[in-house]
Amino acid sequence: MRRRLLTSLVLLASVLVVASARPALATDGNLLAGRSPSRASGVSNVGLLTDGQSAFEGEEWNSTVAAVFESDRAFVEFDLGRSAKIRAAYLQGDNNDEYVLSISQDQTTFIPLWTAAPRSGAGLRDRWSDQLSGEGRWVRLAVRGGDHAYSVSELQLFDEPPPTMPPLLRRVPGPSQSSRTRTSLLYLVAAFGAFLFLGHRAARPWHILIAASLPLLAAGLALQAIDNVWPLAAREVSFIRAAAAAIALLAAIRSVVLVRRWPAHRGAVTAALATSAVMAFAAFYNMGRPQFFDHARGRPELVHTYDMRVYQPFAKYFAELQYDGVYLASVLAYAEDQRGGSLASLGSQDVRGLLDHRVRHVSEVTDEIHAIRMRFSDQRWAEFKQDLRYFEDVMGPEFLSTLTDHGANATPVWVFFARILLAHGPASEDLLVVSGLVDGMLLVLLALVLWRSFGLWPMLLAITVFGANDLYMFGTNWSGATLRHDWLVLLGLGASALKKERWVAAGICLGLSAMIRFFPVVALVGVALPALWAIGERWWRDRKRPAWKSLMEEHPETVRVLVSAAACMVGMFLLTGFLYSFASWVNWWHKVTLLNRDVGLNEISLRALIAGVDANSVNALRDRLGILIGAQIGSIACIAVAARRRPLHEAMLIAMPLVLVISNPSNYYSHFVFLLALLASVGSPAPAGVGKPASPNGATDARSLDVPFHRVAAPLLALCIGGYWVALDSDLERHFQASTALLFLSLGWLFKNLLSGAPQAEVARTD
Repeated sequence: MRRRLLTSLVLLASVLVVASARPALATDGNLLAGRSPSRASGVSNVGLLTDGQSAFEGEEWNSTVAAVFESDRAFVEFDLGRSAKIRAAYLQGDNNDEYVLSISQDQTTFIPLWTAAPRSGAGLRDRWSDQLSGEGRWVRLAVRGGDHAYSVSELQLFDEPPPTMPPLLRRVPGPSQSSRTRTSLLYLVAAFGAFLFLGHRAARPWHILIAASLPLLAAGLALQAIDNVWPLAAREVSFIRAAAAAIALLAAIRSVVLVRRWPAHRGAVTAALATSAVMAFAAFYNMGRPQFFDHARGRPELVHTYDMRVYQPFAKYFAELQYDGVYLASVLAYAEDQRGGSLASLGSQDVRGLLDHRVRHVSEVTDEIHAIRMRFSDQRWAEFKQDLRYFEDVMGPEFLSTLTDHGANATPVWVFFARILLAHGPASEDLLVVSGLVDGMLLVLLALVLWRSFGLWPMLLAITVFGANDLYMFGTNWSGATLRHDWLVLLGLGASALKKERWVAAGICLGLSAMIRFFPVVALVGVALPALWAIGERWWRDRKRPAWKSLMEEHPETVRVLVSAAACMVGMFLLTGFLYSFASWVNWWHKVTLLNRDVGLNEISLRALIAGVDANSVNALRDRLGILIGAQIGSIACIAVAARRRPLHEAMLIAMPLVLVISNPSNYYSHFVFLLALLASVGSPAPAGVGKPASPNGATDARSLDVPFHRVAAPLLALCIGGYWVALDSDLERHFQASTALLFLSLGWLFKNLLSGAPQAEVARTD
């Protein structure tokens, strides 16, 4: 009897708990209460639409209490069981989208009944109407517009309006799917850590397979979580970058810990590095999701319109626009298309003059606008307007906001190559998507070349740092733009050619890179540093200047690199000068010196580190000029010492941070840091003399750095991981200030490791 009584009490308690946990359905006149859909396509957790529960106002759009519509083609239909009149409706959905309710008598022809318009405020927001008039048996809910992140927590329909609108609802909190996604990525990192440390070189195959099942299982769960929350928000993409860097960091640490008793399994380390590289590269391209919006078609698009809106016409019409005409010509084209040709209607519109960077009203630069128009023939102007019309339609109200940017800074050499891709057809989504793929193909080519030249681990580390760092971010990356990474690829190819002792090819690659973006000229400075050290040491020893002929004989590889680079640069200068006028080079030089002198919000440099980029930065720089000069001298000395007696590829890479020391570039030029991963050693150090024969005149042979893989990887990957927290700050000024500090801390850590791990070069002398 006691057992039966106890069992009965337990069952009764269970029933009461379950009953209390079930949501109370708001059935007061709600025609959809508790109904299951008769048909649904592309909607996850569809049962949440009619469970009588809605989220608290402002909850995240992908809360666990909301059904997610995967695209604007997704829909859900309900069978009311009979033909019914619809007088009122309530819906809670993501704030900036439209939700379209239609009704049908035959489940074939649906007539629009109500459109729940966008609402202000973020997250899930209520909409309702008690002024509807429709009748039918089937209803369909579809989505459109907005940011294409669609979700609905509750849909209710009424044949008679309830006493109050919105109706009385059961509000429930729901954990964010985004938080769950980030948690799943943390478990993925932990699973790779377990895999790396449980597996070791002497382990049996079945042991390795069991350990490998952990990251495989975690990867499956992470992919499922990503699928549930798709499309990913910027924070989740940023977290993927940080997770990729964390996995690579664990792999680098595992390669050096417990090596005596349980040495790392090389295959496990390689698998972790490969996973991190794939994750980072995918995150760089925003996981394949379009980042921009086509206002004309009401859907996302892959084209980086903010960038290509400047650089497509700049390249195609360079002969007419030069370095001052892109924005002024755009104003007139817009006025003719949208305002009947009236510039007066745009008189108060701001526009930046690209030769002095001053922002003026259109009414102040009318004469300059007409002067730009006179450079065009009627046919070319008609073509220009056709191209601009594409961007006007796609960008909608955002088009005019681009007129105050600092764009069109690329050299005439970049224009030469960009015209091959962009100048032979009207601007269109197809043209710009295809041309944008060139960057991706160049990066894949670079990865293969780096693998062949430096080895698998340094290549995977470089690709991870390329995709996982936050330095290029300005609310987006350069996915969907054309020839934004060509100079970086050429730098990587130049380093690879130096490693393989292909001196002429290296000079051509480095020369082209410098002619496309100019900042890479510091790579050629790095190539010259070992020779300059040797010349200075010999001069100091012999107390006389060495003869030029003997210097060229002692450093033939340096001479071949620099001469081939100079020949390439002079050749491209002459070619583009004859094609576009030599005055274009004068204008370009004026523009970039002006850019370097100005203080930009997204500047990452030594100057920005010391004086900031706020409104007081000019005064701060004047007060701290001595600190800046001292820091520049110290940085240059550190780089010079690290490059002393190094092989040319190492000296070139070591010199790259000079970009941030002697100039003041925008944030995306800092992306070169991924190439510093190539300084990592993954095998035995090269003996003295490798890559450079002994000189008959007592020159010093080069010797490679011997810096273990983890000592190069750690500072670069810490930079990537720290970038996640930097990206959380929506204040762009603080964002880039924090990025600057983080980058210089990482570079300081890296150079400490380089200097402490640099072997002393042996001196080889002959009688």
